[in-house]
Amino acid sequence: MADIQISFDIETLHTRADGVILSIAAAARVNGSLEVFYSHCGLESQHNRAFSQDTLNWWYKQPELWAKTRELCQEAEPLANVLRDLSRWYSGLGEDKDRLYPWGNGANFDLAFLEHAFDEQGVKCPWAYWTGRDLRTLEQIAKDLDVFESVERVGTHHDARDDAITQLLRIEKCLEAIHGCRTPATV
Repeated sequence: MADIQISFDIETLHTRADGVILSIAAAARVNGSLEVFYSHCGLESQHNRAFSQDTLNWWYKQPELWAKTRELCQEAEPLANVLRDLSRWYSGLGEDKDRLYPWGNGANFDLAFLEHAFDEQGVKCPWAYWTGRDLRTLEQIAKDLDVFESVERVGTHHDARDDAITQLLRIEKCLEAIHGCRTPATV
């Protein structure tokens, strides 16, 4: 089995890992096919999770996106159900779990939120903590090696599905560029 990179993106009401999660998306390429998970999360099930006024104010400045997101969250499954669905989707991507690599856009955001939510909701996280990866770090390495190339954006900013797909393209582009410039390590 080849390595499978899984890009995660979430939309939230806080910048802390215990923040309310509005939506969760993940994108992976399996045997050349794009596989996507996307779900909004019921807000009523997240009374123990935090929100910040600064984040709410940011959402208020996107009134159309905020209205659409709020409406979809009102119709959504409880967070625990969404996490169980995500876990099943993730686990179905391959057989060798050590070859599945979850990526967040920042070392302490998407994956940290999700791991916190899995724990809080009593749902087993489908990945091992040591498999998590960070897109921002990967892009910085590509820039340092002078092999970074941007990719065309897919869809709408702050739509978790579109962001997860765009981030997967960025991961793939960076890995391809970095692998293409390998030089032997010396001491």
